[in-house]
Amino acid sequence: MSEFDDFSEFVDSLREIKEMSYVETHRNADTGIGKTLEDLLGIAENNIPGPDAAGVELKSVRRRSGSLTTLFTKEPPRGNEHRPLWGQEMIRELGYIDGDGRPALKVTIEPKNPNSQGFYLSYTDTDIKIMHEDAGVCCIYPIDWLQEKFEQKFPQLVMVFAKSEMRDGREYFHYDQAYHLDGFDPQAFLNLMREGIITVDLRMHLKESGANRNHGTAWRIMDESELDRAFEERTPLL
Repeated sequence: MSEFDDFSEFVDSLREIKEMSYVETHRNADTGIGKTLEDLLGIAENNIPGPDAAGVELKSVRRRSGSLTTLFTKEPPRGNEHRPLWGQEMIRELGYIDGDGRPALKVTIEPKNPNSQGFYLSYTDTDIKIMHEDAGVCCIYPIDWLQEKFEQKFPQLVMVFAKSEMRDGREYFHYDQAYHLDGFDPQAFLNLMREGIITVDLRMHLKESGANRNHGTAWRIMDESELDRAFEERTPLL
């Protein structure tokens, strides 16, 4: 159940926090920005996925943070038309032997330029492909399918930006800007990928049995302060 009776009460609390100016972190770690804001809002910390406050997902970010954040983990749709070369076969043909002696593929894939293993991202207005410079198409993600997955993760999002500064080894935050975000913008998502801000990580290896151990194909954003650009509607709250 939400800690707020309605969304306007939640926004009023954000405005009060802005007026506090810089607040010392409640946790001396990267996650301190979220923990501190949740404490100030009176939101109990938990690891249960779903809305944080007033029926919306809440995300706080350092302005121009440069941090690398996983948006979601998602394999391509099943079927040969979407997975021409995937899983065990891809690892055997295109992988390498990792430090534990296992065939593996643990690489970051960016648009256009092949990485050290020969993988790169290709895109049109309707799909995104993981490509290999020798093997060609490895898998295909339709944009409308990705939109469904993105909106499941972020049905509505309040994104709170904070200035950050260090004082005597402790971080301080000034939460001074917030937006209500709604609606996946496919073209904006593609633009973030074209700019190299959104990348894809393969994280898989073969076990001794030959089975694929996959930690999830991760769609990641190089600077999460740019995440608001992936939404159609962007309403200022502060």
